[in-house]
Amino acid sequence: MYNLAIRAAASLAVLLLAVAPSFSPAYSQTLDKMRLGYSGTGLNNYVLEMGRRAGIFRKNGLDLEVVYVNSGSLLNQALIAGTFDVSFSQGSEAMLAKLRGADMRITAVIANRFNHVYLTAPAITSIKQLKGKKVAVSRFGSGSHFQSNLALKEGGLDPDKDVTVLQIGNSAARMAAILSGTVDGTIMAADFVPRAKKEGFNIVADLADSKIDYPFLSLNMMGNYIERNPKTVKALIKSMSESIRTLQTDQAAAKAVVRTVLRTEDVETADYATMRSIQVLARRPFPTAAGIQTVLDELAKEPKARSSKFDDFVDLRALKELDQEGAFK
Repeated sequence: MYNLAIRAAASLAVLLLAVAPSFSPAYSQTLDKMRLGYSGTGLNNYVLEMGRRAGIFRKNGLDLEVVYVNSGSLLNQALIAGTFDVSFSQGSEAMLAKLRGADMRITAVIANRFNHVYLTAPAITSIKQLKGKKVAVSRFGSGSHFQSNLALKEGGLDPDKDVTVLQIGNSAARMAAILSGTVDGTIMAADFVPRAKKEGFNIVADLADSKIDYPFLSLNMMGNYIERNPKTVKALIKSMSESIRTLQTDQAAAKAVVRTVLRTEDVETADYATMRSIQVLARRPFPTAAGIQTVLDELAKEPKARSSKFDDFVDLRALKELDQEGAFK
């Protein structure tokens, strides 16, 4: 029975490998070029794909090149090095970089709530059963690591003492690690919950149920880029908001995007992923003070965390201008 579930679940790992779509823009040379790196699967893919297929980025004057990076911490390094103009990832990663000396700023947060679940092998039915076992994150310091720690703490475990945390890589690699028996649990995008349940995996925690504010998906940029390119920053944030509006108001288009991104025709998966997206995404993408504090509380071991405040991590100038212009109505 167990082997059957494992063999069946292999198809889920294969599907995860195909989640990250590629974008090959061929926009006019009159558009402003911007290079965006993103990590993770699910919500960010839906917003990017909707913007691409609806021509929203181009309409707002952007020639947006999109590149997938399989870890938020690696994406941070690339942003600092100048490989990208913007990273589309979790705000906790930008905040950690700022605490460690990089002038990285959160310019918008399109999701202030979690959209991940904690997934375990069939033999594990609760977080507490992970005590003494191995769990996977993408890389240390990444958003997956941050969320994993929260889930384990909520379940009554000490992430530093009760489990062994391994750096495994992206969702597909972490799924493969469960299949091979290398680890017993990992944090995972909620989009695959219906299929994961059918194939024997257990969902032992849903972080969306916590109702905790958290900068789950943010647009992060270096300070010098923001200063030099205020028009481009505004255009990107406006485009993201318009993409979200379309996802939330055009159900047929939203489900088509989800099916394309996940490369699935499974109705239950598409319906579930669309429903989660509509609930989590915010077309008025302001970060919250509570969300920033959630991260600071988790990063309390960082020397500068205790003396830091909301304004140290965000740059709201573009957001405020767009809000005054009525862009988020």
